[in-house]
Amino acid sequence: MNTSSNLINLKSLFDLSATLNSSEDDAFILGSSLLTVMGKLRTMQAVALQPVGDDAETAERWRISVVKGKRFDPGELHLDVSDRRILDPANEQDRALYEAGLRICVPAAYKARNLALLCFGAGLGGKEYSGEELEYVSLVGTLTATALLKADNLRSLTRAKRYLEGKTQLLTTLFEISREFTTVLDQEEIVRLLTYRLMGQLMVSRFALFTRTDNGAFELSLNRLKITPQQRHIDALQRLNSIVNTQRTQLEDEALQHFAHEADAEMFVPMRVQKETKGVLVVGRKLNRMAFEEQDENYLEALANTAMSALESARLFREELEKKRLEEELNIARKIQQGLLPDEVPQYDRVELAARNIPSKQVGGDYFDIIPLDEENVLLAIADVSGKSTPAALLMANTQAALRALAGLDLPLAVMVARINDLLVQNTSSDKFVTFFCGRFNIPSLRMIYVNAGHNPPMLLRANGEMEDLRDGGIILGVMEAIMPYEEGVVDLRTGDTLLMYTDGVSEALDRDGREFTEARLLDVLKRSQHETADVLVNNILLEVERHSYGVNQSDDITMIALHCRD
Repeated sequence: MNTSSNLINLKSLFDLSATLNSSEDDAFILGSSLLTVMGKLRTMQAVALQPVGDDAETAERWRISVVKGKRFDPGELHLDVSDRRILDPANEQDRALYEAGLRICVPAAYKARNLALLCFGAGLGGKEYSGEELEYVSLVGTLTATALLKADNLRSLTRAKRYLEGKTQLLTTLFEISREFTTVLDQEEIVRLLTYRLMGQLMVSRFALFTRTDNGAFELSLNRLKITPQQRHIDALQRLNSIVNTQRTQLEDEALQHFAHEADAEMFVPMRVQKETKGVLVVGRKLNRMAFEEQDENYLEALANTAMSALESARLFREELEKKRLEEELNIARKIQQGLLPDEVPQYDRVELAARNIPSKQVGGDYFDIIPLDEENVLLAIADVSGKSTPAALLMANTQAALRALAGLDLPLAVMVARINDLLVQNTSSDKFVTFFCGRFNIPSLRMIYVNAGHNPPMLLRANGEMEDLRDGGIILGVMEAIMPYEEGVVDLRTGDTLLMYTDGVSEALDRDGREFTEARLLDVLKRSQHETADVLVNNILLEVERHSYGVNQSDDITMIALHCRD
């Protein structure tokens, strides 16, 4: 999707969030989510499943609750769902959904609790979803979970309303508060609303808000008490698991006793989301000095939980927006990095060349280059930078810049590689390094002078079936200055010979059981493709690696250069 479509999707997500949070009906929420995704991704089949039983944190049994498209009812399904995934027809758990035309499933989960499971068919014409489309579906799942969570809270409030007859006005106020909080995604605005509700409904001007940080500790987010809480007070608050009225309950914790007395605090209210305490609201006495009644405590508990749910929703939304922003930046970085690689692979009368680079992340650390030096000579290079993502990409760019700067100086190959090594040593830390292979290939004579700096030895398959590895060279680049000179290797190719240069992302590609593709299997594909063109050889290797790693995320960058000598 382009930038404009991303903006449209963002607006649609705001609209969807407002629609979902306008209802406390699970069927409406799930149906609206399904129809939104179906319209965006142009699929004709979708279903929503909900867990069977009360414990959704370990949900494995599911039932279909909403169907859009062709109707079917397979009964109770047993699914182990922890993250977004592509349905596998070979998986017995997935088969019923797959045969119904569904291709992806996304959990609508809050933390470890699976509230629902959204499944969608392929796009029109069987089109597979792009990575960005899959992220869009995941974000819809997050919004759906938040809406379901909010709907569950609203239903709880409705039950409380029926149970506490005569308190209609109070429950109406709670409902209004819930609607206020669930339509706000700004943290400061949520805290402001909480402040107004405490002052307006209970006539409380003294209170403090403590929230849990990512490391599990509590921090003071807002303080309108008479004192600044000490660390021992905060530690004591973390041990609370239920609401406490200090005027009616004898506090056994000495730190809480001291805190309640010094701060003139009357209520300690844990702020809970899905049975987990995410913060504590400390409330002082009312301005009219009247005691807190049971309905006040119910109000405080609901207000605190609703406010914390809103704060969690705001945090999740900020994280999603930040994730999208980072993804956009990485996409730009990938385009820049791809621009550093050769646009076209040159071809010659006697030699075929083919190359591929497939990063495992948006940006990667693999590098290849094909640099024509003159009409008869071409420089071939392939490298693998330690690490992944942005740091590896930066080191890769440095390596490419050094190679390009030195390639045209007509230096001996060993000297050029030594200079690249020394430049990397001077400009990178000792824990970063590069495995590197380069060769200066003379087209009329089919002779290659090469240096291998710790890289996977390229495979040279002779026309008669014999195998050679190109190992001459020296240490990997970037670890230490080149004290010992690099050695140059020389190899003469003949008609029918094939040379394959590759990174370890090919030979070490993993399957579902953690088994590597292996160099032996790579050599087997090379032999079977010996009489094919260089481009066909590279495609055959990629196809075999893809079959081997089916259902497993690519763990490392994949890069290859193939050279075939023809008549």
